[in-house]
Amino acid sequence: MLVYSNLENISTDALLHTFNASFSDYLVKMQLTKEQLERKLIADSIDLKLSAGAYENGKLVGFILHGINKVCNEKIAYNAGTGVIPAKRGHNLTGKMYRYILPFLEKEGVTKCILEVLEKNLPALKTYKAIGYQLKRELVCFKGIPKITGIKGKRIDIHEIKHIDWQEVTSFWDWTPSWQNSIIAMQNLGEHNKIVGIYLKDKLVAYISYNPLNNRIAQFAVHKSHRRKGYGKALFKYVFNVHKAEISVINIDIDSSSTITFLGSIGLFPYIYQYEMEKNLRSDVLL
Repeated sequence: MLVYSNLENISTDALLHTFNASFSDYLVKMQLTKEQLERKLIADSIDLKLSAGAYENGKLVGFILHGINKVCNEKIAYNAGTGVIPAKRGHNLTGKMYRYILPFLEKEGVTKCILEVLEKNLPALKTYKAIGYQLKRELVCFKGIPKITGIKGKRIDIHEIKHIDWQEVTSFWDWTPSWQNSIIAMQNLGEHNKIVGIYLKDKLVAYISYNPLNNRIAQFAVHKSHRRKGYGKALFKYVFNVHKAEISVINIDIDSSSTITFLGSIGLFPYIYQYEMEKNLRSDVLL
């Protein structure tokens, strides 16, 4: 018999085991170490009290991890991962876990749920639509070895930034980062997230935020008045030169043609397409 509960009392080891079992045959390879899972719980602002689990004979067989935060004065629940072990699929566990957890989210003042789902994951897409999620925007992920040209002979000094003015750099943006790349996520990561930038006359004109453990870039932007001067290329070259390893950039808004053109111009290529979806709890329709 299946029992539904939150994940408040789940051990990290038990969650890790079910997480990796659930994603063992996923469309994109996703097997975490204990340390990586612990960092994910912190970075994504996971609240295990507001996350759902499906248990059979005391064993976790399915889960929904929810990150909780206020965004623009609205309390949001971010689905940071839904998993069901292969042997228990086909029984609508995802819908049943949502049926269990949504009243608790509403009680805590959550007004909206958001998530990302692979475009190719048609069963999950169908499930989320049935639960009441709607498409918000399309996201694309890039990776590759950057091939930087066109900045030879230019002296561009890059400095580590210990304390960045996030309010200032939002004016550099052409689009809003997804939850995993948000300002809150960067702050949650602390020393595990590095930020470097380029200054002109003591004024920041470009920056890049990345995880040096896996060369994953979370944010990068150049002031609108200082573009096409090689600053973006210089920042990507800097990150690559730290470990000489492949770089990845996840969840780029597909409508940002300038960002996508830039990433292609330095030799990165798209490898994942996702939908960002949202569900308004104030007009809830539940299975």
